[in-house]
Amino acid sequence: MIGSRTWMNTSNGKLSFKEKTQLIKQVLIPATLNYGKTFRKANHDSTSFTLDSFQIPDTAIVKEAMDELEQTASQAIINHSWRSYFWAIAIAHTKQWQFDQESLVISCLMHDLGLVNHLDQYACQCFSFESALRAETLCSKHHYPKDKMDNISNAICLHMNGSLNESDHSLSKEMLLLQKATSCDVIGTDLSLFSNSFKNKILTQYPRVHFNSEMRKLISIEAKRNPQSRTALMHKLGLSSMIQMNIFKD
Repeated sequence: MIGSRTWMNTSNGKLSFKEKTQLIKQVLIPATLNYGKTFRKANHDSTSFTLDSFQIPDTAIVKEAMDELEQTASQAIINHSWRSYFWAIAIAHTKQWQFDQESLVISCLMHDLGLVNHLDQYACQCFSFESALRAETLCSKHHYPKDKMDNISNAICLHMNGSLNESDHSLSKEMLLLQKATSCDVIGTDLSLFSNSFKNKILTQYPRVHFNSEMRKLISIEAKRNPQSRTALMHKLGLSSMIQMNIFKD
């Protein structure tokens, strides 16, 4: 699958012309249609739980993932990563999905490390691949089970696909949730699932801090650094405009 960890091994994150065409047909068109649904009125009955209902796993690996995120010194991305985690939990709640909380929070906290704080030691042609490799390094350090490490790595790699097929049983719930949650926070997809009360709580606790402008800047930098990446393709197809016009206000 385009964007998967296995695909990264052979492509290093670089799309071929054929893959660009395939991605547009299979992923970006559905993503654009989903964007059109972002301006629906909120569902006032869908989020009966509160932030206090979910405790962040108090484990050494999660604490170190938090530290790595904090070291980026980008409050916009730090808050985005935490909002993504809570959007993911809320989406799982509305769909009655079961998921591994520790794997999900690690994926959310580390998914943009390669975007906001690129390290020259990585020659990846996609920031999400760099982020995945950095997550794998953390998992290896903590002797994390390989199946869980692979799941986190795939979730991070795939989150830039724009859309994933919920009916594809090869995709874990953590993979689906990271993609959906990051899309929710960046352009507003699935936001209508949540009550205004729940959204306001998330945005109050983790304010956007000029996130729209910061993300547009980072996407532009990534598109120039890796011109054959999924990010560059989405940038050409109007991702920055979607961010600028999204339902959120910085």
